[in-house]
Amino acid sequence: MADMQNQINMTYDQIQDRILIRATENGKEYRAWWTRRLALRMSHLFQTHNFPTENTASHLEPEQQQVLGQMEKQDAVQQADFDTPFQDQALSYPLGEEGILVERIDINSEGKLVRLNMLPGEGEGVTLTLPPGQRYSFEHMLQQVMVAAGWVSVQTAPEPEPAVTPVAH
Repeated sequence: MADMQNQINMTYDQIQDRILIRATENGKEYRAWWTRRLALRMSHLFQTHNFPTENTASHLEPEQQQVLGQMEKQDAVQQADFDTPFQDQALSYPLGEEGILVERIDINSEGKLVRLNMLPGEGEGVTLTLPPGQRYSFEHMLQQVMVAAGWVSVQTAPEPEPAVTPVAH
C-alpha cells in the first residue's frame, strides 16, 4: 500500500455521482473514488472525532482542546494553497488510470499524524498521511466538494468557529 502525497485534489464527477480524490507523489498519481455514503460518513467523523491537533495538550479539558482545534483549523484553511492548479503530469498510475473504488477506510493516528488507509474490495489501496494542517485542508476540500455536489447544503456544512480569546488558568 502506498503512503504518500505531494498534492491532493478532489472533484465531483456528476456522471459517476462520486468524488474523485487524486494524490501525487514523485510523478505518480493515485486515484480513489468515494461514494456519497462514504463521504458523508467521513465528513461526520471529521466533525465528531477528536483527532490530534498541532498543539494537543493533555492538561486541557476536552472543550478547550476542541476550541484549540477549531482555531488551528481556521488558521490552516486560511493559509492553505487552494489556488495552485493540480499538476496533471503523472508519469504512472500505480492503482490504474481509473483508480480504485474505496469500500473501506481505516484510520490510524500516530503522534500528530492521521493516516487514511483507503481500501477497495480487493487489491491494493492507498494511504494518505496527513499532519493536522493538511488534515484540516482535506476536511475543507471535502466539505466544498460535497456542497458543490449538492450532497449537503452550505448551511449544514460545518462553518469555522469564531475566534475565541484564550483563557489561561
